[in-house]
Amino acid sequence: MKIVVIGGTGLIGSKLVKKLREHGHEAVAASPNTGVNSVPARELADALNGASVVVDVTNSLHGGRGSAEVLRDINP
Repeated sequence: MKIVVIGGTGLIGSKLVKKLREHGHEAVAASPNTGVNSVPARELADALNGASVVVDVTNSLHGGRGSAEVLRDINP
């Protein structure tokens, strides 16, 4: 299963990505460090292609909006 972890290179995200991969999942660490910037949201669209699950472990809001609002903009 493809699982995108927004903030996947941070303290919590990197541990989550490692565990998911250990359990056989295709875990994508989405962060600016891996070339996936969630702001603006359109840059996140490619990383989300084919994903079954998206987990947001960032500690920031996107332009004053929550992650759920950003994801609705990508896939209304």
